[in-house]
Amino acid sequence: MKKFNLLILLAIGWGCSTDSDCIDAPSLTENELINVEVERLEKSFFKLESVSELTDFITSHPVLADEFLGRQQYPSDSILAYELFKFIKNPYVDTLYQETEAYYDEFSDLKKEFEQAFSYLKHYYPEFTAPKIKTMVTGFGSSEMYVGEDQIIIGLEFYLGDKAKYRPPGIPQYILTRYDKPYIVPAVMLLYADRFLKETKSDNTMLADMVYYGKKYYFAKQMLPCANDSLLVWYSGVQLADVEQNRDAIWFHFLDNQLLYETNHFLKQKYMDERPKVMEIGEKCPGRIGSWVGLDIVRAYMVNNPEISLQELMANPNAKDILTKSKYKVF
Repeated sequence: MKKFNLLILLAIGWGCSTDSDCIDAPSLTENELINVEVERLEKSFFKLESVSELTDFITSHPVLADEFLGRQQYPSDSILAYELFKFIKNPYVDTLYQETEAYYDEFSDLKKEFEQAFSYLKHYYPEFTAPKIKTMVTGFGSSEMYVGEDQIIIGLEFYLGDKAKYRPPGIPQYILTRYDKPYIVPAVMLLYADRFLKETKSDNTMLADMVYYGKKYYFAKQMLPCANDSLLVWYSGVQLADVEQNRDAIWFHFLDNQLLYETNHFLKQKYMDERPKVMEIGEKCPGRIGSWVGLDIVRAYMVNNPEISLQELMANPNAKDILTKSKYKVF
């Protein structure tokens, strides 16, 4: 069967960040190359001219209605349609829609990035069937993304970047930086990792959480072999450089404070949850540092155990086994 090296295709049409960002990627068969179908729902939605047309739209897109339009909050589709009609005629909403359309006037780059990721996903998991990609604008009235079996819906207004007139409300500035176009496909791949990742439910240790997220990041990198790590772990380039330069001190902190097998929820939060900084380690240490260390452990595990496949890594629920066989730094 004829094979293609997708990294060559990337250089032609999909573009790598830099050579240093890229990892070795497998060659793909012709049958593994995915063509993604994209439906820009907001384009038709904002052209509707009556409550009746909106009612038909709701009926035609039940998942969108449930997940993005708040269908369950209304006694009938006709009442929801009436509220949506007022919504699309609101001049402020129209401004947001126009800004979104300008930012996403060209969608081929995202389409190709999805095709890249899904092609690698089908290589590793042949049973995978690519979902349809749908986009929508709801004026921040919903969550930013829905990832289902047969469709992915993206609320584009959430991903307009730091130059946008309107930004998602109630989100801290240090988190808002990841609400931009380059983060969309990596975010989807991180969510897809959960479908293939096995974990021991009874293991509530910090180490289990660290390795769990480390495997998610590692999985996403295999699907996007030239994606910059900053798009996957949500650290800036400066933050990545800092943690890589100080990985020994960070690891020593976990060992010295006996954190790996800690099960206290509130203590784990300090190292695993969103925070501007982990002051317990240092003023330059970013939040979620435990997740980054988990990725470092998983990478070491895969380097030191080259016979282990991605599928075997994802199916191994034993975090302690992965740490031991990673031969990660011991002081």
